Amino acid sequence: MKKLLLLAVVILITSCSHEDSNSSSDRKALAQQKLDKALSNFPGLSLSVKTASENYTLVAGDAVINKKPMTASALHYMQSISKTFTAVAVLKLKEEGKINLDAKVNTYLPNICNHLPNGNIITVRQLLTMTSGLPDYLDNGQFLNDVVTGPLPMTSGQVLSYIYDQPAKFAPGASFGYCNINYHLLALIIDHVTPNGHRKYITDKIISATGLSNTYYIAGTASTMAPEGTTANYLDINGTFTDMSELQLGTVLTFIGDDGIVASVQDIAGFYYKLLHDKTVLSPASLDEMKIAVIYQGTPMYGLGLHFYKTNGGLQAIGHEGSGVGAGAYAFYFPSKNTSVVLCTNMGTLTDAIKEEQLRTLYDEIIGILLE
Repeated sequence: MKKLLLLAVVILITSCSHEDSNSSSDRKALAQQKLDKALSNFPGLSLSVKTASENYTLVAGDAVINKKPMTASALHYMQSISKTFTAVAVLKLKEEGKINLDAKVNTYLPNICNHLPNGNIITVRQLLTMTSGLPDYLDNGQFLNDVVTGPLPMTSGQVLSYIYDQPAKFAPGASFGYCNINYHLLALIIDHVTPNGHRKYITDKIISATGLSNTYYIAGTASTMAPEGTTANYLDINGTFTDMSELQLGTVLTFIGDDGIVASVQDIAGFYYKLLHDKTVLSPASLDEMKIAVIYQGTPMYGLGLHFYKTNGGLQAIGHEGSGVGAGAYAFYFPSKNTSVVLCTNMGTLTDAIKEEQLRTLYDEIIGILLE
């Protein structure tokens, strides 16, 4: 009888293990089907999932249309996901005693602050949390015209000139307003307090230190080529996927601090997992501070370089998304599932609200398949 009972237990355990394996395989297959089906809207897609026991990447479509298929190692422009890297750099410098988050920005950038609305009272923390009230360069129509007509990249001084002497959107700390220029200024603060500048600091202290072997910070350089392995980039113009790779590179080189990261999806999934699950990137105190959310209209919105996200299925996540002339990305860690999921495309979502919504919908649908 005992032998029969033992045999039954073994069969049950084996059966459950087999079902779990099939379930995981089935979910991956369904996610792959979603990616493949979405190719009517996107030239290429990359998805990476990181858990304690799994680390896999799914791809669909082309890195270069009709020339090079998408691969797991393809490099994508991460756009505003770069803000998380900048925020981590600032927090590391706080740990080193080189930056005070509650100091006035003019402590570090007095000449620039003379031309900013409320430049004498805005704090570093308010830049990090998007509560400075500063106007954004994207609000200036002349900026958008100059980006299209070139030449690119622009200098930091040129970028700042589009917001100089413009009115504030609100008093510092009085509200929330997503604004790229906040992180441009943070990059300049890092430049001020480090001997080799923000690009070197982010590369050495974050990218290399966390073992991201397929990640590059390129903003602020004069490079004429993206890193080898970077996808081509496209914009949907009247139904035609039009190559925007040159403009895409030029804008990313221009936007220091708020942009600049080019990476594989696997690296970025690993980065958010190490930051928010393993908690090995920052000190516990700094990470806790990073995750304190600004509440806007009753909803947690933004921490220090981290967006708070909720899927249509109700799952809560922390991370960031990014939009560019020729790229789009979602990268979030789901605490209740101990999982980070990154989805990237080489299709522009910054100026195309339909494509942005399609990408978000795809991300939510894949999360529903894999995690819900």
